Amino acid sequence: MSRPLRRSERLLALLAGDALAVTGATLLALWTWSLTSGFHFGTTFLRSRASWLVAIPLWLVALVPTRAARVALDARATAVGIARAGGLLLLIYLAIFFFAGSERLPRLVALYLLWDAAWLVFGWRLAAQWSFTRMRLSRRILVAGSGRALRVALDLLKDPSFKDAELVGVLTDDVQLPASTGAGAGRAAADGGPRLHLGAPLLGALADVDGVTRRLGVTDVVVAMDTDVGDEWVQHLLRCQEAGTGVMRMAQLYERTLGRVPVEHVESSWLLTSFFDVARFSEASPLTKRVVDIGVALALSAVGLCLTPFIVLAVLMESGRPILYRQPRLGRGGQPFLMTKFRTMSRDAESDGQARWSVPGDRRVTRVGRLLRRTRLDELPNLLNVLRGEMSMVGPRPERPQFIEQLEREVPLYRARLIVAPGLTGWAQVNWPYGDSVADAVVKLEFDLYYIKHQSLWFDMAILLRTVGTMLRFRGR
Repeated sequence: MSRPLRRSERLLALLAGDALAVTGATLLALWTWSLTSGFHFGTTFLRSRASWLVAIPLWLVALVPTRAARVALDARATAVGIARAGGLLLLIYLAIFFFAGSERLPRLVALYLLWDAAWLVFGWRLAAQWSFTRMRLSRRILVAGSGRALRVALDLLKDPSFKDAELVGVLTDDVQLPASTGAGAGRAAADGGPRLHLGAPLLGALADVDGVTRRLGVTDVVVAMDTDVGDEWVQHLLRCQEAGTGVMRMAQLYERTLGRVPVEHVESSWLLTSFFDVARFSEASPLTKRVVDIGVALALSAVGLCLTPFIVLAVLMESGRPILYRQPRLGRGGQPFLMTKFRTMSRDAESDGQARWSVPGDRRVTRVGRLLRRTRLDELPNLLNVLRGEMSMVGPRPERPQFIEQLEREVPLYRARLIVAPGLTGWAQVNWPYGDSVADAVVKLEFDLYYIKHQSLWFDMAILLRTVGTMLRFRGR
């Protein structure tokens, strides 16, 4: 059996195929244009139009989101991603066309390029999806574990990013296996079919892991345990690794698949063994991050100054003063500060002094406030907090002290999000809608901890770009 493609190999294959498809589309577009415009297509023609080759790296950058596993392995998601990439490049072209003029940027070749690139890339991606999901290149995954962690692992493997993987079965000590049938034979049911556990073939007990792995050609073992594993079973897992089988904990699978940390499935000791050291190692230089924060905040402030008079007038006309709303929040290390926003609720939203979450369709939100929230323009005054150093451009969203007291009692590890500066936007905000419950707070905490663990300047830039997309699509909370 051939070795399945690793994650990095699949990304490299997608990048190489995209580059070939876009290069071919560029040449095809220029050739088509030469036919319709009466030019001779040759080296001289290509040399004089070499500036159009800049479309190749632009397309490759615009297609970055489509190379994520859950998109790359799904035809519909890939088509949507390619359409969005084409739309973004069209906007860039129109912006340049406005300043450069039609003589330097003819319209026909741009349309040919967008059309040809979209179809060639999509055709290549369909071929890639077919190849990645063939048995010779697909992963064979065995889940070994018990309890709730086992159930979560099996649910994770239903994610679209595992379309190139086959679930071989489950090993667990949660059920009684026939003692006389030997290792792995407990999977046979009375009717001759496979015995199932949680909807997956039951292949034996935990101690059978190395034998089952060799016999069925397993490429990856997912360890999903609610309790600590014994030393004897660790030796079985080591033998699996010696044979070339990858071993991954359920928490790692959870992080890679959902971009979140499974707070309900990690112990407090995880903060010392898998969080603090990793987060400290990956953290960007505080000075560099601060310089970037100030630079981005100043640039956005210039835009904000142009919009502020219109926002002020709209708020005044609908609900009068005050224009701004100040609210205490907790920053890095639990330090309190006043966060300033444009007022989006009625003046008597919390007349009784009781802090309340905003809920979908909240009647306290004004019509202007609803528009400001959807575009996130209500947060423009937060740039003052960024310039003062109370907030960063990217980080966990600062929460009100009353809510932190409640959530700290009900949500494990909640206070860990205070080890970094809060952000104007963040990984949780671009992935999850506004939360109005403890359950939502748990999910957002999982995103926040993932960000803290993997933070970098590149990660920050990706989040800022996704935030712009959220604003343009009116998907703010």
